[in-house]
Amino acid sequence: LYTNKLCPTLQIRKIARSKYDRFSGRHVPRFDHFCGWLNQAVGERNYRWFLLFLAVHVFMCGYGTWAMGTVLYGEIMEKKLFDATFFNAVTGAEVKANNIIVIHYLFNRHFQICGVTLLMSVMLVMLSIFFGFHLYITSRNMTTNEFYKWRSVVRWHKRERKKYEDALKDGKVVGSKSNAGILSKQVTDGDVGCTGMTADDSSSDVIADDAIVDPGPMPENIYNKGIIANFLEVLFPLSMQDEAIERLRASLRECSNKDSSKQNCPPAEKVSKPKVI
Repeated sequence: LYTNKLCPTLQIRKIARSKYDRFSGRHVPRFDHFCGWLNQAVGERNYRWFLLFLAVHVFMCGYGTWAMGTVLYGEIMEKKLFDATFFNAVTGAEVKANNIIVIHYLFNRHFQICGVTLLMSVMLVMLSIFFGFHLYITSRNMTTNEFYKWRSVVRWHKRERKKYEDALKDGKVVGSKSNAGILSKQVTDGDVGCTGMTADDSSSDVIADDAIVDPGPMPENIYNKGIIANFLEVLFPLSMQDEAIERLRASLRECSNKDSSKQNCPPAEKVSKPKVI
C-alpha cells in the first residue's frame, strides 16, 4: 500500500509506515498513534517504552486490586460477615447475610477502600485489553495506524470481490487492470489516537471509478516476519541499529561525492547513532 510520494505538509519524501503528526508537527517513522496520556506521538523509537508503560500500569492496577481485595477479604473473615445477622435500619427486621448485604456493609464501613478496589479493578480490565491489543498488533508487526487502515482494505476487498463475482454470474464485461491505485485510495491518513482513527477517518469507501475489476488476492502484510522477529524489531528499532547507521553514512558519502548535491549533504562523519530523549 506504500507509494513513493511527498508529505503534503512538510514536502519531504515519506518513508514507508511514516505519518505526519499534526499535534507534534513532526513526521514520525513507524507512526503508531498520538497518545493523549503521554502528550506525544508514539512511533518507532519510543513504542517499546510505550509497551513498558502499559505493562507497568497493568501490574500496578493488578497489585492494587489484589492488595485492596485482601484487606476487604480479611475484614470478611475476621468478623465472619457471611455468618452474621444484619438488621434492616428502617424496619428493624433481621436479614440473613448474602453477597449483596456483605458488599453493602463493606461500602458503608470502608467506602474509600471499596472505591479504590472498584477503580483499580475497572482500570485493570481496560488496560489489560488495551495492552493485549498492542501485543497482538506487535506480534503481527502492525501499528495502530496500520491496523485500522488494514480494516478498510479488508472491507474494500470483500466488497469488490462480491461485485466481481456477481458480474461474472451476470455475464457483464469486467475490467482488467491493476488494483494498486485503487488500494491507495481505500486508506486515509487522518488523526490516530489511543482508541483508533477519528470517525471521519476510520474508513474510506471511495474507489477509483465505477469499473468492476478483479481485486485479486488479499494483500499480505510484508512486514510480518514472525512473532519473535516482530518483537525484536520493536525492542531494537531498525533505525537505531548499526547496519542502518552505516547505510546512512554510505548514502551521505555518495551524496557528498556529487558536486551538484554536495552543498545539500551533511558530512557523513557527523552522523551518529540516534538517541532517544
